[in-house]
Formats: sequence, structure tokens, C-alpha cells
Amino acid sequence: MSSLSGLADPFMCSRHLGAISRLTITAVLLLASTLPAQAKAPRNALPSATDVRAIDRLVKRHSVVTAGMGVIRGGVLVWQHHAGEQSPGVPASPATRYNVASITKTVTAETILRLVGQGRLSLDESMAAYWIDPDLASDPRVRLLTPRMALNHTTGLPNWRFFLRGGKLAFQQTPGERYGYSGEGLDYVARYAERKLATPFPDLVDETVFKPIGMNHSSIVVHRGDTETIARPIDERGVFHGYYCRPAGKAACRAEGSYAAADDMVTTVDDYAAFLRAVVDAKGYGPALAADRDRIQTDKADQRVVDCAARPAVLCPDAQGYGLGFNVLRYGDAVILEHGGADWSELAVAYIAKPSRSGVIVFLNAPNRRALAAMPEILERIDPGSPFLQEYRRWLAEAQAQEAKAATTPKS
Repeated sequence: MSSLSGLADPFMCSRHLGAISRLTITAVLLLASTLPAQAKAPRNALPSATDVRAIDRLVKRHSVVTAGMGVIRGGVLVWQHHAGEQSPGVPASPATRYNVASITKTVTAETILRLVGQGRLSLDESMAAYWIDPDLASDPRVRLLTPRMALNHTTGLPNWRFFLRGGKLAFQQTPGERYGYSGEGLDYVARYAERKLATPFPDLVDETVFKPIGMNHSSIVVHRGDTETIARPIDERGVFHGYYCRPAGKAACRAEGSYAAADDMVTTVDDYAAFLRAVVDAKGYGPALAADRDRIQTDKADQRVVDCAARPAVLCPDAQGYGLGFNVLRYGDAVILEHGGADWSELAVAYIAKPSRSGVIVFLNAPNRRALAAMPEILERIDPGSPFLQEYRRWLAEAQAQEAKAATTPKS
């Protein structure tokens, strides 16, 4: 997913105490450690029974098929709620696994970082000694590609090669030049890792991330015999095309045993909460590499998460951009790590803050446009001060404007 931004708002970018009254869960719980004691507002409650009833109503109103959400406090998943059906006649539950689309990239990034922490990989070596995509073999810029560029989205590669004419992978800009969100980049670093270490990438993920963290219900591999607890995706007409399939038909189904490093991971709210806790605790590689991960390495320019000039005003970060595997927002000594995911039948967001170790998870299984309509309302109920709420409202407004334009454009 992409995002837009504007110019900074001087008032909201300051730490003036008058701004504190505007903050709710995110500002109080995620940023409290950076504010003067007299400025801290009372601790906000977890979503109430009224909030839960409202969430259930809006899930139904927007025809969201399945919804799972959680709140993390001090690294512990202290609240979760599931709404809708996992499959026809089967209510969603903590056992439900959600396709989280691009949130998959965070697990790939964490795998690479843990392998770097073990001294088995390097963030800054050329990947060309171990892997060159055949489509790029004749381009000398391929030797500039490093794992760091893949994790901070500066590879110069497109999001997906199938967006390009002819479907062949090609550089859109020189590697290392500037931000350009790329699923291809994450797939590229996975190929590099498995070739350098002579180990299939899914095995590296299991060995370094899933098993140590205890993510026993998560997978990046297609196992068609193990789909019972996956939230059942449908299109706008309510048609189920199969798990790991797209509406284009059987030809669009992923092959048994295949994996993706940038998309289609299935996980539970519990599993991903454990993952976020391990990330903020720097499990697997220690504080120095964690600091590198949390450092803003790429300016997202007009795709910054928070539009500081927007109205109504929001709490503007001191700095924002992309680190290694996550969007990074900095507020004084506090940092928020976030990633979202979107595909034709899912929309997801997850974030956690340091040092408070507090965060939010929302996984939605629904045709994307329905999920986009529901996400801001759900997020507002769970975390009304979320710095990411503005972004989802903006995307929804853009989608609505496009629909309105299409409705008034004469058909030729």
C-alpha cells in the first residue's frame, strides 16, 4: 500500500503541552514515556463492551467476512476480538488464521536480520554473487543490490514485475537512489538468502523466526491440505475461488508447496502479537542491529504515513520514513514500528511502540473495498489516537472520489 503526505504543521510537530489533550490511546500509551509527567493523561481503557458491539455492527454493515483484532500492552496481548465467520457456519475465533498480505514482508525482514545477527548474512554485501534474477542479468546495476536495499525499499525494482509491459523484471531507478515500495525486492533477498545458505527460505523462516517465537499457526508456504482454519476469501459477488487463488480462475492459484516472501502469509492474532513482542525486544540479534532496523533509512517523500498539514490535525512525528522492514515514526525517544497489507480480499495493519511495547493488530478478510470502508471505523474504536487512522481515511476518500468520478464519466 502507498501513502501520501503534505508539509509539516509547526504546532502539531512541537511538544507543546497544549497538544496533549488531543491524544488518546496511541499518544498516551505509546508515547507517554517521552512526555513530562505533568502532561500525561489518565490511562485509557481497553475497548469496552460498547466498542465491541459497535465493531460487530460495522463488520456486518460493511459485509466484512472475517475480522480479527488485538491490543498489546507491555508486550502482552491483553485483548482480542473476532467477528464474522471463518467459513460458512464457522464463527471466527482466536484459532482463525488470516492472510495478511504485505505484512508477510516483516517476517522476511526479521528472518534476514536474525541471519545477519548470527553472522550468516551481511546487510551490505552485493547479492549478485549468490543470486541474479534472469530478467536482470544483462543490467550491470544488478551488482549494486544489497539486502539492506531490499529491506528499506530502495532496490529500484517495481512492486511486481507483472505490472510492467511484457511482465519482465526491470529497474525503475538506480538501486539505492530513493524509496520505491517493492515486493520484488523482498522476494529477491529471500532468493539470495536461500542460495547463499543452501537452505530453502521457508526453512530459514521456520528455523530463525517461527519456531523460536512460537508462531505455530503461521506459514508462508502453500499447504492445500491445511486450510481449514484460514479465513475464507470471497470476491465482491460472494464467490470463493479457492485459498491462495485470485478471481482470474484456476490459473491464478499458487502452486502447492510454493512460498512468497512478500505476500500471502497466514497467521493468527496471537502469533503476530508474539512476533511484534520479539521484534521490539530485539530477540535474535541484539540492540545494535535493532537500532539499525529502527533508524529511518529512507524518506518516503509524498508517501509518508502522517500528513502533518492535514485537517483535522494529528500528532506529527519528529521524523518518519522506512527502516529495515517497517515504517518508522519517531516521537522524541519513542518509536512506532508499523506495516500494513492489502490485496484483493484482505486488509491488515499492525504496529507496536518502543519503549512502551504497546500496539494494535487489525486483520480483515473481505473484498478490499469493503475492508477499506470498515478499517477506519474499527481502528477508531480500538485506538482513536492512532497515527495511522488518518492514512486509512485518506485512502478511503481517494477510493470514493475515484468511484464518484467513474460514475459520472460517460461510457464510450
